[in-house]
Amino acid sequence: MSEPKDIQEVKKAHFVGLGGIGMSAILRLFAERGIQVSGSDINLPPTETLPVGDFYPSHDAAYVPIDATLLIYSAAVPESNPERKRAKELGITEMSYPEALAAVTAPYTTIAVSGTHGKSTTTAILGKLFEAGDLDPSVIVGAEVPGWKDRNLRKGESDVFIVEACEYRRHMMNLSPHAIVLTNLELDHPDYYRDLDDIKSAFKEYIGKLGSEGLLVANNDDANIRDIMREFDGIFVSYGVGSDADLVAKNISSGSDHQSFELVWKGASLGEFTTPLPGLYNVYNIIAACAAYLAYGGKSECIQGVLDAFHGVGRRFEVVGMLGNTTIVSDYAHHPTALKAVVEAALSRYKGKRLLTIFRPHQRERTKKLFEQFVAVMGNIPALLLVEIYDVAGREEGLSISSQDLITKVREKFHDPQIRYAKDLTDAEQIAREEAGHFDVMLVVGAGDADQLAYHLVK
Repeated sequence: MSEPKDIQEVKKAHFVGLGGIGMSAILRLFAERGIQVSGSDINLPPTETLPVGDFYPSHDAAYVPIDATLLIYSAAVPESNPERKRAKELGITEMSYPEALAAVTAPYTTIAVSGTHGKSTTTAILGKLFEAGDLDPSVIVGAEVPGWKDRNLRKGESDVFIVEACEYRRHMMNLSPHAIVLTNLELDHPDYYRDLDDIKSAFKEYIGKLGSEGLLVANNDDANIRDIMREFDGIFVSYGVGSDADLVAKNISSGSDHQSFELVWKGASLGEFTTPLPGLYNVYNIIAACAAYLAYGGKSECIQGVLDAFHGVGRRFEVVGMLGNTTIVSDYAHHPTALKAVVEAALSRYKGKRLLTIFRPHQRERTKKLFEQFVAVMGNIPALLLVEIYDVAGREEGLSISSQDLITKVREKFHDPQIRYAKDLTDAEQIAREEAGHFDVMLVVGAGDADQLAYHLVK
């Protein structure tokens, strides 16, 4: 790990793998602070989203400016990358994205949103609440947020910096947060974490960084979170649904275009609230953000206005358009729990409509480790088109498992499941177009490149 560098001293920085959603936010943040920027990625962001600088759609040692003082690389970029090798030759300080995020936020009162599911949506809502409450935060989110000029970045003037903090390879441990919002906890990233105990151990160490003065805002309904909190001695604010928590969502009701619920904060009702976001999981995301906002002295009068205007971040139950008379929805879910939640949300939102779920599993290691959970979820999806697994570059060597193995097991365990196979996204698109007349809604689900299918279908 590189030694943290005072970002204020950096005059020129080069970014490797700047297509990463967090990388692009720091790139723009640097540019707005007057730092000269350049960078590369095989999949560059759209030109109109990039600041002034030299950006290249490939990797080459020649791209690294000899007078750069810092090279920031995505966690997916290996040491063997030619630009990283060139930086070493030139004596340029290197930082991974998590290290850079830690350096950027170090001077601020940092609120880190962490957990297995819901981080992006919770971070965005929390940022919007602080914005509406005149608390003027800076925010970095791992998804695009409608209404923000810099998409996944908001630059504020206060000393508060809200960030989405990922648990992959213990990246969140780089941060020095003043507060942690913990959404939920279960096994994910099985290419890194051995098992559930391993990830619980990591998060126990993480919340321990808060010390006795730090604030932990956590989901009281999550047994794994309750387990790791047993020795936590800092300030604690809890939230839940119908549970004994500081912030409780009660009387939840779901309609065709909204959900409603009552919020009770420390025993006092704040009234009834509505949201256009579907699914119980989004109620949890909302109350996670609200609990943190209220813990910081936020006024409840701001909450409904934020919820009215917030229709979600990119790739989270995002209605991308129509294929004929069929609505196409894109979602980033890639874990069995998230897949189940988003399908249930779609069935509730489009009650009585014919739904086809198109799912591309993300990463063979995850599919193998969570195989039985995936089978249990898939067997209960009304109609499913399962695309071949998305290979994550550099993380899939030697693993032989296919989406066809999932289909075989689903057919063994469930009576007459409506499930079929697509060998790739091109095959899936052809099948989807042929089947469009039989469905009112197509829900395209998966990380990686799955959302490309959703956008191809509406062109």
